[in-house]
Amino acid sequence: MHVVMLYHYPLCPRGSVYCRVVSEARLTPAVFDLDVQATAETIERFISDQLTDLGRTGIVVPLSGGLDSSTVLALCARAVGPDRVTALLLPDKRGSRDALRYSRLVADRLGVRVVVQKATRLNRAAGVYRFIGYRLPLPRLVAREVRRHLSDEANNVFLAGVRGTDHLLTRQALAAIYARQRLRMVMTYRYAELHRLLVVGTAHKSEDLLGLFVKFGVDDSADLMPLKGLYRSHVVQVAAAVGVPPEILARTPNPEMLPGIDDKYLDVFGVPAPTIDLALWGIEHALTDTEIARDISLPEAKVAELRDAVRLSGHMREPSRHPDLAV
Repeated sequence: MHVVMLYHYPLCPRGSVYCRVVSEARLTPAVFDLDVQATAETIERFISDQLTDLGRTGIVVPLSGGLDSSTVLALCARAVGPDRVTALLLPDKRGSRDALRYSRLVADRLGVRVVVQKATRLNRAAGVYRFIGYRLPLPRLVAREVRRHLSDEANNVFLAGVRGTDHLLTRQALAAIYARQRLRMVMTYRYAELHRLLVVGTAHKSEDLLGLFVKFGVDDSADLMPLKGLYRSHVVQVAAAVGVPPEILARTPNPEMLPGIDDKYLDVFGVPAPTIDLALWGIEHALTDTEIARDISLPEAKVAELRDAVRLSGHMREPSRHPDLAV
């Protein structure tokens, strides 16, 4: 099946000839078939050209040890050479030890320099750890409560936070989580500017469409975002082709920001990442909820929830809104 991929986010108008053609295709993993070699070469050329164009001496990648940042690190190392790439690790006392271990593993395999800057003092000074979920001495209890709130079908906590909520505990949790990511962004840019480096970020289309990122956080702000036009299903293919270690490929998409969230797609939406990608592909190509639900065996209500996430998070994909002034 030949599929024309859309690498922009505005949805094609319902009823157009293009959308009618696409809607006749069944949603299967084949929609993510990719010329991996050509895609990797295009991204690498882009990174190399931008490094020259922007006059930087090298690249810094904020590395979490997950799929996305590891793939970006590998692409950068291939594009400009590992000796011009720095993996910046930003651990704090509420972070995961696994993140450090996996980050060092992938950086060592790629031959990339590692710099560790602890974020604990900055987070403490900013009041991040005042959130009760970070103060409780029983992480298992916190994890259980987080899972309980996330499993509430009637009131998805994530969507409540995106749309704005009166629930005080939800606001406090999101404020703490978001602050950690934004402070990591500040630390990354400080390091980059001290050493005349280009910041290369790790966002991809799946997280972007759902709003599963922190606006102005380290997962949103960068000089380059080489994966931005790819779904996570594409990133998995690219990662395997550019030398990301199998230990990283086997990891769940874990944001490591709060106990209880081990897989942000499954835990937040109750749907595994590959299925969510198919739903997003259908939404982006103007299929109806009924068509999407039929092809990927999800309840229509769940498809509608994912569509709602795309709609509600639209403001997060705009750096800042402004009026149209006739001047």
